Amino acid sequence: MRLILRAGLALGLAAAACKDSPGPADFTDPAAVTADLSEVESAFDTDVYRSFNAATFMLDAAAPSAMQPAAAVVAGARPSLQRSGGQVFLPGMLQGRRLQALMPDLSVAAAQGRIIPDSLYNRVFEWDATLDQYTWQGTTTTGLSGVRFVLYAVGLDGLVVEPVSAIGTLDIIDQSTLSSLQLQVLVRGPGGTPTYVDYTISLTVNGTTSATATASGSLSNGLTAAANKTLTFNETFTVTQTGIRANATFALNNPAITLTLNESLTFADPDIVINADFSIIQPGETIRTVGRITIDTFDNSVTVSVTVYVNGHPVASFNGDPSDPATVWVDAGGQPLTAADLVALDGLFDAFEAFQEAVAGLFAPIGTLAQL
Repeated sequence: MRLILRAGLALGLAAAACKDSPGPADFTDPAAVTADLSEVESAFDTDVYRSFNAATFMLDAAAPSAMQPAAAVVAGARPSLQRSGGQVFLPGMLQGRRLQALMPDLSVAAAQGRIIPDSLYNRVFEWDATLDQYTWQGTTTTGLSGVRFVLYAVGLDGLVVEPVSAIGTLDIIDQSTLSSLQLQVLVRGPGGTPTYVDYTISLTVNGTTSATATASGSLSNGLTAAANKTLTFNETFTVTQTGIRANATFALNNPAITLTLNESLTFADPDIVINADFSIIQPGETIRTVGRITIDTFDNSVTVSVTVYVNGHPVASFNGDPSDPATVWVDAGGQPLTAADLVALDGLFDAFEAFQEAVAGLFAPIGTLAQL
């Protein structure tokens, strides 16, 4: 399965035209951006990472919160946002909502100075083919101040293939102190090598009113020398009962490509407002998408404003009600985009959305362990 980029992604912008003038620009040379962005995907493109990503979602815990109605409205708005590209701004906000829902449990963990109860240390969780879920079946390891999950091959649907085939391990290690909650997440191949995922999650909790979670570390394809693809990252979610803010930077080592994401969601009855700024930075070219979505929860109306830039110059924009056929994508000169341009845009938005979904599991271990 392609985790980040659809195999048919076709997007390239006339950067040269944009550099010379702020006038209208067209989408050209689709293979150029496809080749560069495919490099980013390679850091995720391993069976072990796919298994890790699937496991984190299977273990993710959900809990009620004051934002639950807002989360349902945001998720429900996805179909109407499809034509405007606004759906790409939803995965990060929904992940923030899941963290927000866990604030009461995280507050309890903070008071205890740990996330994982020490009574669970050294337990190894394995797949139960009868229950179709992870369970502790009595197996333990030694010297682990946390828990281990055995990772298994998964199918294209992200589900564990039965009969199971173990392909690695996921260790979730509690490094918390009385002043800081912190987990290390470590994914390795059979026998402990190579290392595919190694990062820490730090948490600051202010009672049940707000929380900040920061994840930083690296993802790798596990290869060496010139074949190695390592993605280093820093990602922060700040949540309250009425709002969410997310900031993230992902940098690939080979070739040098950086992705940045800044999003916020505010809930002021009856409106939910999402602001987002997503950039792909590569040598000689920066593709940036800036958007604002306003959802009226009273009448379920949606207003979207999205603009795509290349090297600082606008090349495409959408403004208005995405359900209104009269609201269309236009270029910098105000002319409707061609069918080929729209296909290219769809590829870009598919990439943005799938990238967010691919890394959304990074914070899931917090939810898992807060509920154990």
